[in-house]
Amino acid sequence: MTSMLGFLFSSEITFPESWAAENQIGNDLDEVMKLQVQVKTLLGEEQSELWKTYQEKAQQMENRQCRMEFERGFLTAANLALEIFCRNAEGAE
Repeated sequence: MTSMLGFLFSSEITFPESWAAENQIGNDLDEVMKLQVQVKTLLGEEQSELWKTYQEKAQQMENRQCRMEFERGFLTAANLALEIFCRNAEGAE
């Protein structure tokens, strides 16, 4: 089994820059929602339905990606905890 510590130090893990940066993400999401309403009002009924279908599929893909990222992070954390536990058990012997 490869070392989780080695994996973490060799991977490109990024952390949020600050709470202000995360707050900006919320503001950007609000702006996107406003733009969606504007686009919907400018489109006809048929185009509006196509746009709605596109948005639903895009949201499903984003949700799937978020779920995969969570699972990857969870498994990484679990493997790291297991490695630390095993190293502590070996050191106690």
